[in-house]
This record gives sequence, structure tokens and C-alpha cells, in this order.
Amino acid sequence: MSAPANGRAAVVTLTYLGFALQLMQVGLLPLLPAIGKALHASAAGTSWILTSGLLSGAVFLAVLTRLADLIGKKPVILLAMALVLAGCLIDSFATNLPLVLLGRVLIGAQLPMLALPEAIASDTLPPKQAHTAISAIHVGTGLGIAGGLLLGAIVGIHPQNWHLFFVAGAVASLLGLAATAVFVRDSPERARGGLDVPGAVLLTLALVALLLGLSQGPSWGWGSPQVLGLLIGGVALGALWWWRERTARTPLIDVSYLLRPQVALPYAMTFLIAFGIYGSLSAVTRLAQTPVSSGFGYGWSSLTAGWFALPQAVGSVLGIVVLRAARPRGLVLTSALGFAAITVGFAGFALGHAVPVVEIVSLGFDSMGLAVALAATQLLVLRAVPAAESGIALGLSVVMYAVGNASGSAVAGVLFASLTTPAGTPALSSYLAGFAVCGLCALVALLLCVPLARRRPTPVPDLEGVPA
Repeated sequence: MSAPANGRAAVVTLTYLGFALQLMQVGLLPLLPAIGKALHASAAGTSWILTSGLLSGAVFLAVLTRLADLIGKKPVILLAMALVLAGCLIDSFATNLPLVLLGRVLIGAQLPMLALPEAIASDTLPPKQAHTAISAIHVGTGLGIAGGLLLGAIVGIHPQNWHLFFVAGAVASLLGLAATAVFVRDSPERARGGLDVPGAVLLTLALVALLLGLSQGPSWGWGSPQVLGLLIGGVALGALWWWRERTARTPLIDVSYLLRPQVALPYAMTFLIAFGIYGSLSAVTRLAQTPVSSGFGYGWSSLTAGWFALPQAVGSVLGIVVLRAARPRGLVLTSALGFAAITVGFAGFALGHAVPVVEIVSLGFDSMGLAVALAATQLLVLRAVPAAESGIALGLSVVMYAVGNASGSAVAGVLFASLTTPAGTPALSSYLAGFAVCGLCALVALLLCVPLARRRPTPVPDLEGVPA
């Protein structure tokens, strides 16, 4: 590629899409109790406000990322952002639970924004600029987490005005939609064949079953027939999807790529670091808001907990500095630095749990490590697949991210429910055990860099020149 098809305005726009995604995902979490109370919804009904978007996101992810490879990534981004805008508008005026759930289902269309902006950057920029752009996109997602924390804290001051959160989401979605239409040029790469509808259905059903089972396990019971059926069914459907892709004339993705260690290992790394995201953000925030009378909490209000947005933002910005400095040494070393930073962060969470400043600094290390590790692992995947399949390849990376995140949340839920104080609230041991498990996952991801470093990369044309 002799000249970039996209310029700085496009890179800023693609970065903004990642920011807007996390703004909507993270900002909703602290507002769920207030929304449920305002709608007179039960605890189970309130949980579906979050679960509905997660499940619809899995459907959109399975279909839209492959569709983007076939018809173009820009039109699919525009379609997805239009659906998100419609969902935010519905929830801005919703007065009952069914309408809120409808809006959340449409908002789930934003999940492919964890894959498609990076895919466009990879397809339309020279190698070094693509590396920088993808790094910036991941910094944008980190800043979106910080923005979500602040937005949720600010709206939470007057929780009866929860509609304002979705108004802000509508504005953010409209800006992303308009900027994409004006500034972003589409990838010239197109996959051959058509949409493998049976494969897409199987992948969607497998994801829905797994994510539903993981998200509802704490409330339905991990040994209940419903949860066991969903988890076992999800694994079985995943196996059927794999068989379908091996035999289909035009599969969603050539699964032979997924058997390569250059792809399989980064996918495993993505799962492991996503496993700890709940423990590094929601658990830390929850710990800070635990009353001082418990003997280990800080007694912070939701607004005071908004201070956690600062290390999240600073760490994300430092992430791009680390990425640029480590790039000449190769992507495997860059990934290792990210995993090491995450491990240090979780060690700080566990050892310094009694000192708020230590927790804040540790969150900075964790957010920096996430920005570095997620960008580097996606670049490793892009090196190993053709540009025409970059959308679905990164889409499957996001699948690993989503399943890892849901698994980590489920494990944290089990710990919070089983390790409790006499008053029935999560005990300090539940937090420490969660930090230990998440830190161990980051350490395993770090160790996986060893076999990956020993393998000679097989670069594809659009990313030649990027060190492995």
C-alpha cells in the first residue's frame, strides 16, 4: 500500500468509536439499581437490563463482523451506530421495563466496535501507522471506561434522572455516526462468497447459551438444570459450529487460521486478561463503597468513587507511550509488558487494599496494561490472517473477550456470594481471592508469550514490516 486511504480525522473517529462503546457499557453499571427501582422491576428484571445488551451484542458480533468483510466495514459501522442511536433514544423516554429492554437490545449493536475500527485501520493504513492507530483505538476504549465511571457517578447524584444517561449515549452515538460518514474511508478488502447463515446461527446460539448461563448462574444457581443445560449446550453448539466451518463451502472464517499458534495463543491471552476486567474495576469500586464499619471498606459515595476515573485515564494514555516505545522490540515483548503491568496491578489491589492511594495507583498499572495487551494481541491476530477476513478474525477475538469477561464476572459473583460477613455482605476474603485469581490469569497470559516468541511469524501482506 503506497499511501494511506485514511487520515488523522479518520483515526480520531475510529478511536472515538471505542471511547463511546465503553462509555455506554461502564456508565450503566452503577445506575442499574436506580433504574430498576424507578421501573418497579424485580432484581431479576433489573439484571436483564444488562444481560439483554450482552446477549444481543453476541448476535450482532457473530453476524456484523462477517458481513463487514463481505460488503464493507464502513457501511456496517454506520448500520450498527444507527441501531445504537435508536436504542438510546428509546431508553431516553422509556417508562417501563419492556421498552428499556428493547432499547438495550438495539444498543448491543455497539459490541462490534471492539473489532471493526481496528480492522479498518489495519486495512487502510501502512503498517507503522496502522500499529499506532490500533494502539490509539485501545487507548480510546480505556478513556471510555474512565468517562463511563464519571458519567455514571454524575448521573448517580440524582438517580431519578437516569434517563440522562441514555440522552448522553444518544449524543455520543450520533457524533460517532456522523464522524464515520464524513471522515472514514472504507477498507478496499472484500471476502469472497456469502454469509454462512447456518454457521452464523450456530455461533450466535453458542454465544447466547454460554453468556446467558454465565450471567445468570449466580441468580439461578450453578447446579440448576437451566444453567447446566445452557453451559453444556453452548459448548456442544460451539463444537457443531467448528464442524460446520470445517466443511462449509463459504465459512464465516477459515478455521485453519484458528489452529495456528500465532492466532490461538493471542485469543487465549485475550480471554485471560478479559477474565480480570471485572475484578480490576467493578470489584475495586465496590470495595471502596463498602462502609467503614465493615472493617475494610472506605465508605466512599458513588461520586467519590468517580476518582477511579483518573488512574483509568492516565493509565490508558501511558499505554500508548509504552506501545510506541516497545514497538521496535516486537509485538510479543509488547504483549508481555502489558501482562506484567496487569499482574503488578492485581498484586497492588490485594496487598494495598487498605490504602486508597495504593488502589488508585494499582488501577493505573492495570489500565495501562490492558491498553497495551489488548492492542498487541489484536495486532498479532491481524498478522496471521488475510485482510479480507480481518473483521471476523477480530470479531472472534472479541468473542474471547466477551466470554472471558462474563466468566470473570461469574467467578466474582460466586466469591461474593460464598465468602460473606455475618451481615451477608461480601467479606474481605472474597475480594482478595478475586484479585488473586485475576492476577493469576494475567500471569498465565504472560507465560504464554514464551511459546509465542519461539514461533516464527507468518506475516500477511497488509501488516508486513510490523515486528512480531
